[in-house]
Amino acid sequence: MLHTESFRAMDTDVGVIIAGESRPVAAFLSLRVLFEQQEERFSRFRPGSLLSRLNRGEVVEDEMFAAACHLAIEGHSFTAGLYNPMVLMALMAAGYGATFADVSGGAPVRQVVPDPRDCLQVEGNRVKLCGGGLDLGGIVKGWTVDLGLGLMEQEYPDVFINAGGDLRCAGAEPGVDGWLVAIDSPLEGMPDPWEGAVRGAVATSTTAKRRWQTSNGGLAHHLIDPRSGLPAESPFVQVTAWAAEAWRAEVWAKAVLIGGEAAAGLARAQGHRVVAVGADGSVRDW
Repeated sequence: MLHTESFRAMDTDVGVIIAGESRPVAAFLSLRVLFEQQEERFSRFRPGSLLSRLNRGEVVEDEMFAAACHLAIEGHSFTAGLYNPMVLMALMAAGYGATFADVSGGAPVRQVVPDPRDCLQVEGNRVKLCGGGLDLGGIVKGWTVDLGLGLMEQEYPDVFINAGGDLRCAGAEPGVDGWLVAIDSPLEGMPDPWEGAVRGAVATSTTAKRRWQTSNGGLAHHLIDPRSGLPAESPFVQVTAWAAEAWRAEVWAKAVLIGGEAAAGLARAQGHRVVAVGADGSVRDW
């Protein structure tokens, strides 16, 4: 029997499916608590979060926070800098200074996005920011999916978690070699770019949803190209990436959406499948 639960966290919808004889109430509750704890650490929209405190100049000492910073630096490295967690100042300039429901205005401006290896000092559990502004929202969402699966899979071997397009699964649903997934098209009236059985992790990133009008009448979105400090100009409107872990799939989905075909080639060379949707609805599958 499949048991489902859904809730809001990190400004997105979180859904979980667990196969079992009876409803796993405690497991569902533990996942909610995990997401709340992570949001309390990493939300840039909560003034008391560890991330906000770090960006205000405090030294943060927390094992989970230090671990997230290590993941972010690793993601920056394996994407050749296309993923960069130091985009906060560029996001703020573009107008994304509040939760998305309240975003308006902004004036994107070309600026230098610093290298996280120059800005983040991580010594044990202590983290110090030496410059720029840190945003860990996307990578932490994927990582929390990974952590949630780790909480559940020893007791429940068949689990599926999806947080706003960052999903990871263990085991399989009945009668399937994995879990059936359909990736929605970002374009109205167009067929789904991919569907099939999934094992491991898949993440999807798009510029079609979190868009807003800037103060000069233009359009901006939340994916900043660290090479320019501006919202990325991509040949794709949506990218889906496969990986063993959701945080890694999340990083690659964003990196390919920012870096285009060359970045897709880099992902493929590292063993990751990528499916991208162009503005005309065309689908590329690497």
